[in-house]
Amino acid sequence: MRFRRALLTASLLIAGALAAARGEADLHCDSTTTLTLLGVDTKASRALYAVAQSAGAGWLLEADLAGGAARAWPAPAGVAAFGESTGPGGLLAGVRCGEKCLQVAKFRDGAWYRLGEPLLASDTATLHLAWDRAGAPWAVLHALAGGAVNATAYRLEGKDWVSKGAMSVRAVGNPGASPAPVGEEGVSSGDGVFTATGKPRRFVEVLPKIAGAEHGQLVWLGGKAALHLGSDGLLRATADGGTSWQPLHWQPLSPGQGALAWRPGRDYRIELPDGERTGPAAAIWNDRRVEGKGQLFLALSSPAGEWRQLLATPEGILTQGGERLPYSSVLRFAGEKWALVTGCVSRQGGASLAIRRVADGKLGAPELLPIVVP
Repeated sequence: MRFRRALLTASLLIAGALAAARGEADLHCDSTTTLTLLGVDTKASRALYAVAQSAGAGWLLEADLAGGAARAWPAPAGVAAFGESTGPGGLLAGVRCGEKCLQVAKFRDGAWYRLGEPLLASDTATLHLAWDRAGAPWAVLHALAGGAVNATAYRLEGKDWVSKGAMSVRAVGNPGASPAPVGEEGVSSGDGVFTATGKPRRFVEVLPKIAGAEHGQLVWLGGKAALHLGSDGLLRATADGGTSWQPLHWQPLSPGQGALAWRPGRDYRIELPDGERTGPAAAIWNDRRVEGKGQLFLALSSPAGEWRQLLATPEGILTQGGERLPYSSVLRFAGEKWALVTGCVSRQGGASLAIRRVADGKLGAPELLPIVVP
């Protein structure tokens, strides 16, 4: 009964969240405001951000990056949503509904709505949410055990979150769970794969032989192919499930000079885009060789492992006042459509979200999306 009562309380909070939030102060969002990415819907090309405020509760900002629109709502009162989501489905989060009780919720029009029955989960576990390519949502719980990360995966079937097994995982990046690549089933977390019907397995058996490899970040590209971004700042690729790893010497900063010319972590930093992670592999070179003149290089790999530059751009958008707003997130969607998101710009009449979109390998002009408060 205590569990059911906790669930009822959480359900009321979620259902009444939008109405309870009305009456908050006006949205304040300018170039100094921090935007935190909460989730990416790779099918609809949408992203959800938490907007910090100097006083009072924050706001939630949903960017429609395909339609070129942005909306914001006061964060629902009494609902402390957490966890990130990614994949071809709506934006998800978790809400605590009592002791060891976790309710997954789906975001829609400023409120969180209950998705399935609650999960039994320790309050020390971290939550990672993803959609598989069949359209089913997953919840992956991570728990630390003696320095290792134990992952337990659940798939929503009807109204129930059905366990799909547990395993120790390595090289868990951000996000902590992702859809399996196109042509594969289920979701991945670190080096682990969870499917609807089979037992959990690894897509690589052996990590690169470098210090701290288990703390790096793996990206599954399908089959036995994967990327590993190590704590040394270098990318390595395998095509045989980890039997051999090849460091990537190619880099776009000055073609032909390779990795010996510039030092990772000092002259440049390699990052992975948020959103779509399926093959072909994609990465971002953040060029920091000249102070105040940073550049971003977006690059893609062919199935044969040959990298090429997609485009290069100064790091950020230059405003009319001469201020350069750095990009806060780089999002990748299907069909090599990208969105480079900076943050807010304060304008007469309200705030706008500054972005640049990429299609057909071309970087579009800067856009200001007026933030509408419904």
